[in-house]
Amino acid sequence: MASKTTPIVKPGLRSYRLTVLASVFMLAILLAVMTVNLLGQLRDLSRAAHDNMQWSISQLDTEFANLDATLTQQITTGQYTNESVQLRVDIALSRLNVINSGRVADIYSDDYRAKTLIEKINEFAEAAIKISDTPGPLTGLALVQMHRLVKKVRPHVRNIAVLGVTMGAERAQARRAQFATQLSRTGGIAIALMILMALLMLILDRLLLRASRRDTELSASSKQLEATVAASLDAIVTADNTGRIIDFNAAAEDVFGWSRAEIVGQTMENTFIPHRMRDAHHNGMHRYLTTGKPRVVDAGRVELAALRKSGEEFPVELNITTMKEGDSTTFIAYIRDISAQKINEQTLIEARDRAERTDKAKSQFLTVMSHEMRTPLNGILGVLDMLKTTSLSPQQERYAKIATSSSEILLEQVNEALDITRIETGQLQFTAQNFSLTDLMEGLIDVFEPLAHEKELSLTLDIEPAMRGPYHADAGRIRQILTNLIGNAIKFTEKGRISVRVSGIHGQEASSLRFEISDTGIGIPPGKQEQVFEDFFAFANSDSRQARSDGLGLSISRRIARAMKGDVSVHSAAGRGATFVLALPVNRTEQMSDQIVAEQEKTPLPTQQCNILIVEDNAVNRSVLADMLEAMGHKVQEAVNGADALDKEKATAFDLIFMDISMPVMDGIEATQRIRAGVGRNLDTHIVGLTAHGREEFRENAVAAGMDQFHTKPIRLDALHSIIAGVVSGQFAKLDAKRFPEALTEMIALLGQERVRAVADTFLSELDILINDIRHYDPKNDILPLAEAVHKAKGAAALLGQVALETDLGTLECQTRSGEVHTMDVWADSLAASSIDAQALFNVALDEGANATF
Repeated sequence: MASKTTPIVKPGLRSYRLTVLASVFMLAILLAVMTVNLLGQLRDLSRAAHDNMQWSISQLDTEFANLDATLTQQITTGQYTNESVQLRVDIALSRLNVINSGRVADIYSDDYRAKTLIEKINEFAEAAIKISDTPGPLTGLALVQMHRLVKKVRPHVRNIAVLGVTMGAERAQARRAQFATQLSRTGGIAIALMILMALLMLILDRLLLRASRRDTELSASSKQLEATVAASLDAIVTADNTGRIIDFNAAAEDVFGWSRAEIVGQTMENTFIPHRMRDAHHNGMHRYLTTGKPRVVDAGRVELAALRKSGEEFPVELNITTMKEGDSTTFIAYIRDISAQKINEQTLIEARDRAERTDKAKSQFLTVMSHEMRTPLNGILGVLDMLKTTSLSPQQERYAKIATSSSEILLEQVNEALDITRIETGQLQFTAQNFSLTDLMEGLIDVFEPLAHEKELSLTLDIEPAMRGPYHADAGRIRQILTNLIGNAIKFTEKGRISVRVSGIHGQEASSLRFEISDTGIGIPPGKQEQVFEDFFAFANSDSRQARSDGLGLSISRRIARAMKGDVSVHSAAGRGATFVLALPVNRTEQMSDQIVAEQEKTPLPTQQCNILIVEDNAVNRSVLADMLEAMGHKVQEAVNGADALDKEKATAFDLIFMDISMPVMDGIEATQRIRAGVGRNLDTHIVGLTAHGREEFRENAVAAGMDQFHTKPIRLDALHSIIAGVVSGQFAKLDAKRFPEALTEMIALLGQERVRAVADTFLSELDILINDIRHYDPKNDILPLAEAVHKAKGAAALLGQVALETDLGTLECQTRSGEVHTMDVWADSLAASSIDAQALFNVALDEGANATF
């Protein structure tokens, strides 16, 4: 697949090879020099040269002996022959030159003895030359004189000859020793060179083996790469720095419709780059090759459009990498056809939108239904409460009690329907408060006892003395769970008894309560004991219309219990009844004295007549509430909507206004805002909001509008007494929802100011770190860790009641996870400003509002 290229020798390997070759070359030169030197020394030590030098030295003595003999013979015979004498003198003197020059002279050059002898011999030579050069024939006197000189010099000649032979032998011996040393050195170097050559051969052999293995591996890797590229599901296109295509795999042929033979040699710009994008592609390639700054190249996967051979434009996911070789740049493009993925994504988006619309419609339906059912229940329970204040016969009291119990159970089921929406949207809230466990349980028994009596069932309560409390938790949610469990026990038990037992364990700071509701009903088969906790689950049998679970109660009860870090479980057998267990952790509070408990249980009744305005669009609810208040001795006026209430409050100063939140013409929120914004008589009047919707949905809006309290319909007679008593006594303190969120207020009440302050400081420190990370975020980095950090901060903000900050962080989280956030500096500045607001809110809440109530 890949184009062929010449092998590239790495710089390190090239340097290594040059070093090895230089070392071998230097050793070879050294060996050659030493060999030449040995040859010269060998010549010096040759036998012929040595013998010739010894012969030349010995001949000097011989020639002087011959001269002496010739002179002796002629002096004895008296026959003087100048030619023979002259010849012998010349021969002796010529031999004398041997010791004055040449190699023989080198032998004597460093010896002082030889120098003395040679000087005496040279003196003879001068004297002999002077005699022999005398004009005319030699006389007998001249021959006698020369003979004396010869006799005198001959010992010196003999000594110099002997000395020359001795010194020549010594020098020859020294040269032989030097030659032997040089020969040893040369041999050592030769051996070292041979060892080095052997080592180099071994190293070269290993390098050859390694190169062979690497070549095999590269060959296998190349084949594997070729197979991988050929089998790749992504199109892989290789182009040179001019954009000309040099390779094209099989997947690219399928994606673009071009065969490899057709497209290799053409340019990317003229083949599969859409016309509208060709200028941008050309400019981008030129910019990258000129400046080296990538935008698409080496920038990871990006989504673009591409062109098929047929001219069809389609979406692709593209990743371009580069490979540099000298001054040449090769571009490798990995291209994935994502047209099917885009179609699937669009289908999923449409399905999600449909699901969201369906879910929204369901939630809206449940909300509307709960509102519509609360409205008549408000009238029913109000009338029943009023009926209890009249003189009734025992049978009528019994009927009223049954009707009240049934209505309250129905109200709980309406609340459960609304809780489904809250649970699924994560908006289920808990309000912790101090409560008496004994009062809570006895109240539940009072509610259900009439229903149990109707079925001739016994309903008993047993609370372990050590677990009577009091405790700090959401008593309303505990009551809701137990209402479902006790109601189901009565519903599915035809005869026998229902027993409610409360036990538990006290820890060092908290307690674990265990509520057991046992019955003698039809029981639940083991295989369906977990199914009863599913939404809308019910099963039928031959003996009963339906078995345990009315569809929602048990499911919601378990979800609420688990949200409170507890659980609901069941132990049962078919036909042997069932025991449902609610296990729940709660915080303990200080034991209240009996006197304080009695004072709290006693409902304070108003001691003065109040002037009250009822703003309610439902005539029945308005009439029932008016009757209840008038029966308590108060003066009441009515308004049918917010606009009507504004007209009436301008004319009369009221002590208390009950304001329905949802009304036509003008709702209670707007009416309250206008009352608080005006300068009328009711600017500071206590306003209680009434809603048939859930409490959480309107709390912030109600408080922000200026309401002092609000109450979920139906409003009962006891609640009216408490509200009016609080207004008369002035015990209700106004609370600004923006300054003191409910979550923060509850946390301060539960943990104390110091602990909440420490938590707030930690939160703000971590928020500052997050803001700094956002401000210095590098778009090249993975954004997922930043999204997780924002999510963590959002959860902490929600826990501390920082609603605005929670909203901002939630928006930022969505943007980061979807990759749509681009203005990090703007977000950092916005969150920094929100952090300052949060700090101010903590300071005010902890220093001024810690004891405020709502």
